[in-house]
Order: sequence, then C-alpha cells, then structure tokens
Amino acid sequence: MRYSFLGLVAILLLNGCNNTQVYTPKKQFKKTVKVLPKKVQKTVQKKPEIEAILQLDTKAHTGKINDIIVTKDGDIISASADKTIRVYNENGIEQRKILGQIGVGNEGKVFAMALSSDEKYLAVGGYFDNTRASANINHGQIRIYDYKRGKLLQVLKSHKNVIVDLAFSDDGDKSLFLISGSTDKTAKIWDVQNRFRLKDTIKFHKKQVYSVRIIKNRGKYFAVTAGYDNQVALYDMQKKYIVKSHKLNYKLQYLATNSKYQHIAVCGSSKEMVIYDFNLKKIRTIKSKLKLSYIAYDKKDAFLMSGTGSNPYYLALYNVKQNYKLQRKFKQHSNTIMAIDSFYKDNNLYVVSGGGDNKEIYIWLAKNAKVKTKMEGVGSSIWSVGIKDNEIGWGNRWTNSQGKSTLQKSINLATLKISKNSKALKKLNKISIKNGSYTLSHSKGGPYNYSDAVLNIKKSGKVKTTIVKDTTNGLQNLCYGWYKNYVVVGGAHGHLKVYDLEGKEIAALVGHTGAIWSIALDGDRLVSGSGDQTIKVWDMSKITSTKYLKPILNIFVSKENEWIVWSESGYFNSSVGGDKYVGYHLNQGVNKEAKYVGSAKFFDTLYRPDIIKNIWQTSSEKKAILFAGKIKKVKKLNIATSLPPVVNLLSSSTVKTTKKNITINFSVESNEAIKEIIVLHNGERVNTRGLKRKKSNSSRSVTIELQGGENIISIKAKNSSAISDEVLVYATRTTKNRDIFKPTLYLLSIGVSKYENPAYNLGVADKDALAMSKMFKKQEGKIYKEVIVKTLTNKEANSDNILDGLDWIDKETTSKDVVIIFIAGHGVNDDKGTYYFLSHDANLEKLRRTAVKWTEIQDTITSLPSKVILLADTCHSGNITGGQRRDITSAVKSIINTGTGSVIMTATTGSGYSYEKTEWGHGAFTKSFLDGVGKMKADYDRDGAVTIKEIDLYVTNNVKKLTKGKQKPTTIVPDSIPDFAIGIR
Repeated sequence: MRYSFLGLVAILLLNGCNNTQVYTPKKQFKKTVKVLPKKVQKTVQKKPEIEAILQLDTKAHTGKINDIIVTKDGDIISASADKTIRVYNENGIEQRKILGQIGVGNEGKVFAMALSSDEKYLAVGGYFDNTRASANINHGQIRIYDYKRGKLLQVLKSHKNVIVDLAFSDDGDKSLFLISGSTDKTAKIWDVQNRFRLKDTIKFHKKQVYSVRIIKNRGKYFAVTAGYDNQVALYDMQKKYIVKSHKLNYKLQYLATNSKYQHIAVCGSSKEMVIYDFNLKKIRTIKSKLKLSYIAYDKKDAFLMSGTGSNPYYLALYNVKQNYKLQRKFKQHSNTIMAIDSFYKDNNLYVVSGGGDNKEIYIWLAKNAKVKTKMEGVGSSIWSVGIKDNEIGWGNRWTNSQGKSTLQKSINLATLKISKNSKALKKLNKISIKNGSYTLSHSKGGPYNYSDAVLNIKKSGKVKTTIVKDTTNGLQNLCYGWYKNYVVVGGAHGHLKVYDLEGKEIAALVGHTGAIWSIALDGDRLVSGSGDQTIKVWDMSKITSTKYLKPILNIFVSKENEWIVWSESGYFNSSVGGDKYVGYHLNQGVNKEAKYVGSAKFFDTLYRPDIIKNIWQTSSEKKAILFAGKIKKVKKLNIATSLPPVVNLLSSSTVKTTKKNITINFSVESNEAIKEIIVLHNGERVNTRGLKRKKSNSSRSVTIELQGGENIISIKAKNSSAISDEVLVYATRTTKNRDIFKPTLYLLSIGVSKYENPAYNLGVADKDALAMSKMFKKQEGKIYKEVIVKTLTNKEANSDNILDGLDWIDKETTSKDVVIIFIAGHGVNDDKGTYYFLSHDANLEKLRRTAVKWTEIQDTITSLPSKVILLADTCHSGNITGGQRRDITSAVKSIINTGTGSVIMTATTGSGYSYEKTEWGHGAFTKSFLDGVGKMKADYDRDGAVTIKEIDLYVTNNVKKLTKGKQKPTTIVPDSIPDFAIGIR
C-alpha cells in the first residue's frame, strides 16, 4: 500500500547512510554490537531515554490519510501524516494505535503501509529520522511491526530518502518478499523469511519511485515500479533485469495489480488510467474527467476503484469483467481521496476510502453507495484566524484562499468563553500584505508550477525579491503578511517561516504538522491556523533571538465546543471533556514502538488554569510558573519518568456465564508506588483493600458478584503522579429467573433562592429542589424499593445543614443503593480557583467559613460505594456582586479524575449561565429533567422507562430549545456504567 500526494515533503534530497543496515532489538542487534568498540557498545546497549512529545488526539486522524488496509478479520488500519497508525473495527470504533518515534515538524509522518499475507508483519514507511541512532542523516527507514501486538520488531535501513510505497508479495499463507519505493529513485526487495535481509536494489528510474508492487507470472516473481520519470517498469526478480518498460507523457504515482485477470493499472498526474497485462502489454486506456488521486483493486479483483483529486470529489468503481465499465460513483468525500481498500461481508462489497484535508474515512456499500460508517475526529481544519486583544477567532469552513475565509467562532483567552458574535468577529485583525511602500503578492512557479509557489516582495509596485517555495520550505505560499519589516509565510506540511526584506529566512515557527492556511497579527502576537486542526499563538518579539520559535500556547476546539489550551511543558486548561484530546507521545528510541498517554491522566499535576492565564498575560511560560507558584505550588513533573500505572488484564475481557461470581486476574505496572486501585462494578465501588500493597507487576485478583444480564467491571490504578487507563471487563450472566432487585434511592436535594444577603437572591432554585424531591418520591415502589429524601431549601440550606446532609448520605448508603445529589443555587471560585457552593449564610468575603467548599461534595461522592448521580445547577447569573468569577469546570473535573464511576449532569459548562424564567416555573435544566423523567418525555424507545442516556439526550436538546442555544448542559457517563433506568411510568 502507498502514499499518494504530489506535494510530498519526502522529496527532500537528504544525504543518507551508504551502508545497508538492519536494526533489530533482539538477537541481530546483539550480534551487531559485538563488532563495535567497547565505548560504542555501552552507548548502543544503554536503554533509550523516554521522550515525551505533546500531540493532539481527536479520536481520529488530524493529518492526511495516506494509506488504508483492511484485514481478514475486518480491522481497518489507517496511516496518516499526523504520525499515527490507527486500528478501527468495521463499526468505526478505534481499537488501538501503532506508534513509532517522532519529532518536531515532519519527522514521524507515515506515508505507506503493507501487511504480509499471514498478517503477521506490518511494514511502515515515511519520513522517519535516524539521527538519534546514527551520525548520518537518513529518512529512509522501514519499520517492521508485529501487527497483532503492535511491537516493533526491526528497522530496515538502506534507502537514502523517505519511503513512499510498500508492498508484500501475495504467497497465500505467507509473504516471501517485501518491496519498497523511495524518493531516492530506487526500489528495494527484501527477503521476508530471512529476517528481511536486503535481496536486491532496482536502480532503473531516473526520478522518485512512487509506486511498487510484486506480481507472480508463470511461477516467476516480477517487480512492477512506477515513478516521476513517467515510466512503468517490469523487473525480473530472478534474473535481476528490466524485462520491459513503458513511458507515458506524465508523472506516474499509482499502481494497482489484479492477480485474477493478470492486469496492472497505472496512473499519475493525468486524467486517465492505463491498463496493462502482466507482460506490460497495453490493454486499454480509461479516461476520466478529473485528475486521479488513487487507484486499487477490490479484494476479489472484480472492480477497479479510483479516487479524484479535484472538485467534484468522487470515488468510481469500474467492473473489470465488463471491460472496465463504470459501475458506481461515491460522492460523499469533500476533498481529495487519498487511500482506498475494501472487504466483503455477506457477499456484499464494502469500500473503505480516506480523504485528504478533511481526514474522514468512509465505509460504504458498493451496490448502492450508501454509507455504513463514517470515521472522523471531533476537530476540523482551521481555514482562517483573527486576533484582537484577548479574542482569537477562527473558521472551520473554507470560503476563500490565503487566509481570507470567513471567521465563525472566537475564544476569549481571559474568560475562556466561546462566541459566535458575527459583528465582533469582523472586528478581529488578520494580517496585512502592505507595509508602507512594500506589498506582497503570489504568482505561479516553483518545481511543480503551483499557482502560489512564488511570493513577490514588491517595493513601489516593482518586484524587489522573490521567495520560491519547494519541498524544503512549504511548497506553496498559502498565507502571508507583514510583521514589522519581516515577511511571515505559511505553507504546506507545517512550514511557517519568517523572512527579511531580501528574502532571507530569519526564523522557523515550529509546531504545526499540517498546512498553514491562515495567520493573523495583533502587536507582537501572531496566531496561525492549520490543517492539523490547531491554533497556535507565537510571541514574534523573539524571532531575532532564536532560529526556531515554539508557540507560547496551543488551542484546540472541537465541533461541539469542547476545548483545551496547553503550553510547551504540558500545563493545560480545558473544558470538562477537552483534556482527552491532547496527550503525550512517548518515544522509546528508534528501535522500539512508542506509547501514548492522555493529558487527563496528569490532572492533579498539569491541570493549571492559572499558569495558562499567566502565559497569555506574560507571553512566557517561565514567568507564568513563577507567578502561579506564589499562590499555589507548582509541581515539576518529568512525564517520561512519572508515567501512569498500566493495568494488564490476565483473564478474558468478555465473559458469558451462568455463575453468580467471577474472578478477574490482573497485574499493575508502575515506576512509582501504587496509591490506590479502583474497581467499579456497574459504577459501584468494590472493596479493594490489600490489592495496592502487592509489588508492581505481581498478579492480583478480584471477585465480583454478578447481576443478571449485563455487567461492566472497570479496573484502574493510581500512583503519586497519574491515574491509569481503565481496563474494562464485560460479563453477561444468564439466569432462568432474572434477578428482580429494587435498590433504595437516597436523595439529597438542595436549593437556595433566598440568601441571608438578599443581593444574592435567585428566583426558582428552591422550587427546583422541592420539585425534584417530589418527582423522585413518586418512584417509590416502582423502580426503587424505597425513596428516602432530605430536602434543604433557603434558610434550611445553611452550611452546617448541607454538611450534615452529606454526612447522612455517607453513613446510610450501601453498595446496593442509588444516590442522587441535586444542588441548585450560586457557585463561585476564590482567587485560587477553588469552587464553592453558596449556602444560605454565605458571605463572598469569607468563603472558607461561610460557604460549602466543593471538596466536601467531591469527597462524599468519591467515597460512596453505591451508584451516584450528581445534578448541579449552580451557574445562575443572579445578582452576584463584584464581578465574582464562577466556573464549575474544575469542580466537575475533580470528580471525573478521581476515577470513580459517578454520573454527573451540569446545567451548563465553564462560565456559562444557567437560565430561569417565571413562565417555566423552574430553571431550564431542572424543567427539562422534570419533564423528561416525571412526564416520561425522555422515553424515546417507548418502553416505559427513562434511562440515563435518554434523559441526557432530552435535557441537552430541550435546554438548547428553551434558551435558544444560550445554555449548554454537560453529562458525564463513565464507560464503566451500563445504561440504566432512573424512572419508570
């Protein structure tokens, strides 16, 4: 399989190692060490240091999808310029990642993959740097992974430049050969069965070899190669010579081979496909109205599949048996189709196709072009940016070139509010192409004759100098403008450069991995928007003192307005769910696979809204840390050595049984002492005393008493630095007589409308609490055996009574019960960011002594053994004086990141307002909840019960309707909790 993009950064003509080497971490590696001097032996044998690099993870690709493979078991493997390989199931759910060493800029981008016939080996090629392993620079490595385990077995090094295509021979049970194509103008053949020893090098082509395949004809093996010298060639692998070649009048980029009919299809920078037989005799030419971007045959060789590289984008199916008659067009892609594969299910052909700038993957049915699944991330390309004061705007929709697309949203980095105010967006600065008598414009040229490859610096209308873009500096001038007397230019593949008036490069702004579509300027602050879906902020005052400038802040905002802002060292601020979209890529050396750890795992140490705020104010992370440390201690964390624990499941992850109890075996790996092991059963805590005292990596076990039907068991571990990923076990207990168990519901319902200080008064918070108690009391004898309620409103809701209510919940609740805590009223933050619920007797000047600190609520919730639901409506606009800040984000995240299985529903997110109206009789959130459960309006499936997922959907939609989109509720339902009913008819 192969990489398919004309503007490939891999065309860089780099000096490489002349010696052919094969790196293996095990036996071969040891043999190599023996012939080295003793000093070098010590260096080679030393365990590589772990290097942590912050990366965006939107749960799908953020870079161009360069290759797709579908396995026999239905795994969909996709490779991307975002430096990741992702494995999905056919329903589009990501199963795992396969990672290798990466670096800044282009280092680590994946351009090509191939899977051996027995699916044992996954070969991966791309822009892979080897400078850490050798004094020589060589981007032409091939990584060989054990596909099932994701382990890196070998690194093949012989090519002198990047790998752009790979293919295994198809030999039934196993593959005998691997062929690689490179921009170093060669193709190489590797002996798979002999530890991937280099067997042969084909030096026929005069330019880059962009596509390679191995075919078998009359019992003999032949290599088929195609390249930028316009030639397709047939090479006899036994006799080692070119049997035949054919030259076309355009660059060749794509090959596909069909064993059943013995056809070879080839195309390139043209609007046609040429079909040859296995002797390279031309059979026919298939014309296209558009330039083609990829071709492949389906798994049964019945269809030739081709994608287009220009608008209107579509994928065409040609029936091979019917002389390549056009059978079907798929038109859902909105950008260049970069990769195609297929699979058959129930005798139906499904096509899997990946897009370019929009990074989506479709699975669709060939017979009617209907979409089965669409895999895409939560982010979008940034086509435009703007900035003024604290406001940064952006657009996710392309409407114009050179960064002139319309702005759609903005985020205020002082208040962290997201806005769609069109009038305010129009006031944001972009970047000027004029600077006194100087102007900037682009024109056609460069090595690929792109329309914007040449940037003209004009003085008084005359060209003073030009900046020509090629593969080494960005290919195109996608956006540009002036910063003082410097020219800032954004190009492809993450190139953001600064030039002086003579066209000399002054500095490189390093951090983006995708095309830079837009830049904007406000004073010394530059913002950039990229196809990698991030916005970055740069302090341009430093460009004269450093050659490589890194961003002071990085911003990502999802389609649903979940956001995260992070710094160079990994400190971050985020919305409730935003932190799951950034994490650490952990390099472990050239010869070892990399790992990934999400930032959310380091919540206790790296979640620092105060540091992010100070960076925005000072443009310096160092100064920001010093300022923040005066109020709250800043813990310095070495991510590479302070890794989260790893929970390894030693028994099956899926269990079907008639037994009442199951035992789950697992181990925990950690560099630090284990502080806690958390086991949840359907959201309820399981007693784990004694488990954490065992040594790291020793076997542990926990016994679970199953309920009838579906059970989800979650296992997590915490050390002093971070919390592990959770491991889930799905257990189904089948019983002839299904258990009918009704839990007891304990409800603590708190609402404050009338405060001791009348300036704080609200309208309906007390009515909300009373109505919630009344509604759930009606469920007694239905879904709950008993409903025990404690309601505190107004004067009764003072600090002491609220704390007594929390103590009551803590003492009374067992693992068989359900707890709901409802709170309505004001919530505010102190100067350290600590959140408080304002009880009736609260005084803003004495929060610690008069209000309820959020940790009191948090500690109660996280210590309960039962299933817990928190309903929080504490962000009312009200009449809070003095501009008191109120942001519930940190409070909610503090519960989520304890690892407990609590369900949390908040009336609004961040610092947004919670609205109430007299005619509603309640706040928008509470009214929607009461209608959803009490009036059964959330019973979407009409089964007489409202589940937690149904009420989440109803509340979200109804609040949006009532407030005309001004209020956005948030619900957190952990994966460890199966959907469950909270009310019945």
